[in-house]
Amino acid sequence: MIKVLKFGGTSVGSARNMRRVADIVKQEGAKITVLSAMSGTTDALVRIVKMAAEGQLQQIEEQLSALTEKYSTCIGELLEETYAGTAMALMNEKFDLIRREAAAFKPYTSERMIIAQGELLTSAIFAAYMAQSGVKVELLNAPSFMLCDVDGKVDTKQLAAHLGTLTADENTQYVTQGFICTNFRGEIDNLGRGGSDYSAALMGAAIGADEVQIWTDIDGMHNNDPRYVENTYPIHKMSFDEAAELAYFGAKILHPATIQPCKDHGIAVLLKNTMDPQAEGTRISGSDDDSRAYHAVAAKDGITLIRICSTRMLMAYGFLRKVFEIFEQHKTPIDMITTSEVAVSLTIDNNANLEAIVSELKELGNIEIETDNTIVCVVGHMRHDEAGLAARVLDSLRETPIKMIAYGASHRSLAMLIATPYKKQALQSLNDNLFQPC
Repeated sequence: MIKVLKFGGTSVGSARNMRRVADIVKQEGAKITVLSAMSGTTDALVRIVKMAAEGQLQQIEEQLSALTEKYSTCIGELLEETYAGTAMALMNEKFDLIRREAAAFKPYTSERMIIAQGELLTSAIFAAYMAQSGVKVELLNAPSFMLCDVDGKVDTKQLAAHLGTLTADENTQYVTQGFICTNFRGEIDNLGRGGSDYSAALMGAAIGADEVQIWTDIDGMHNNDPRYVENTYPIHKMSFDEAAELAYFGAKILHPATIQPCKDHGIAVLLKNTMDPQAEGTRISGSDDDSRAYHAVAAKDGITLIRICSTRMLMAYGFLRKVFEIFEQHKTPIDMITTSEVAVSLTIDNNANLEAIVSELKELGNIEIETDNTIVCVVGHMRHDEAGLAARVLDSLRETPIKMIAYGASHRSLAMLIATPYKKQALQSLNDNLFQPC
């Protein structure tokens, strides 16, 4: 069985954890292991980028000093002298590069270069440990084959051409970086937060994998957010479509884009816990579980509500097309939308172009804006010919003001917009009223 395994930052956050990851990789027989940067690294590098933009070079040295201690400790505990010397030299090389980029800072270009060093260094240290452990291993440079077009989409044909031959060598295991890539200008770039999951999915599709395993520090996808809700439980099986809905609407364990490449190629996705490898976790596949109407709840914060009120909508055609074209022009996706005869309400999760969008929408009607909202989405198998399912969800939120409802596009979800201060209350109430432990 051909497997691609991805490990998040916490999973490789220390020498002890890297040993645990190595054991899992060897036991699973991973063809490609995709790694994030050690936990805390990317946040530190983002701080360095901000300091570089502001010319605060002394503060940058303080951040690099902390990172040097972090990585030096890991290298010293993990690697024998021969491998440790090479790893220490690489660490110094990477941090010197960061200093040079910070001193001659260029917006975007230097930012992406600096942030990429966490994945590059972490993967090199782990590959060295695998080699030290007697594994035939090869370290791959993700930016050389994760190539993006002008819209930031990875060229999957080139990816398959580059990685397609890896499976021919049954004795070699490969280690590479998630998250980072090369943009259409030939510069090092990244796929955004959580992009390591997406990297693993694309690599799995490129080599014809049977499984893509995403390893984090919790036991798979839970039925609700355990950070806010008591008495949640892991879901052992779910469909691609359900997982995609949950990921898009806020389930932090999985990047939203991960599902599609695996669904397209029939590749099962497993969500597993690095700290408890024997836990069952969650298996995502093409099979529906219709035994329960409600499978899980997710919440997505940072939502802006836009209302467009115009009598020009009444009995008119083409109005919604004009609205959608404005958002398309500004490359801003819409999350939810509801309409009446003279109004449209919709939500977005990216306010970068909000001012320009609103300026153009004002030509269509009166505009109202509300920020600090959360989309709460109940996902499951809610058949449209079965009475009472939506009513039960809404009754669970009888103490929560609801601004919008989206239901009926599919039988898989019911989404509601609420003010963010009501989020925890809403999630707990849904958990108490809709779910019983497996």
